Amino acid sequence: MTGTGRFSTPGQAFFAVALLVWPAAAALAGAQETVRVSVPTVVGFAVADVSQSTDGSPDSTRIAFSDVTLANGHALRLSVKADTDTFVGPDGPGIPASKVSWTSLGASAGLGMSGTLSASAYGLVFQSDPSPGSPYVDVGWTLAAPGGGVRAGFHDLTIRWKIEAITP
Repeated sequence: MTGTGRFSTPGQAFFAVALLVWPAAAALAGAQETVRVSVPTVVGFAVADVSQSTDGSPDSTRIAFSDVTLANGHALRLSVKADTDTFVGPDGPGIPASKVSWTSLGASAGLGMSGTLSASAYGLVFQSDPSPGSPYVDVGWTLAAPGGGVRAGFHDLTIRWKIEAITP
C-alpha cells in the first residue's frame, strides 16, 4: 500500500516546509494482512537563514501502527520517497528533495532507521518485529540549508509512503 503527503514552504522573510500526511488503513500483500497507520498531519520547517539547517517542528513526530493483522512471522516495513527531485517553488531554483532527512528518535516493537529523502529510491523508516502488536517509531525531520538563490514563498514536494508486510 502506498500513500502520499506533501512538503510545502510558505513565507516572505522566512521559509517554512510542511510534511502533510494523514491516517490511513492498508491492505497488505496477503489477503488477511491489514494495518492502520497514523502519521503526523504537519511537520514544518521555519527557515530563517538559508545557510543553516533547520529542525522540523514539532521536534518529534510519531508514526504509529494499530489493528495489525499479519501472517505468522511477518513484520511491517515503512519506507518513504519523494515524487520529484526538487520542490516546486514560486520561481527560480527549487530546493532539492535530498535536503530533507529523518532521524529515528526511538521505536517500539521494531527498529527505526535514519535516512535522506530521494526521488529515485524508497528510504527505510521503520521495520517491526515479527507479529509486533502495536508498534511505532518517533521521527525527527531536518531540512539542510537550502542555500542562496532560493526565493521565499511556497515550495511544495509530494512524498510517497510505502507500507509492506515482509518475511524478515
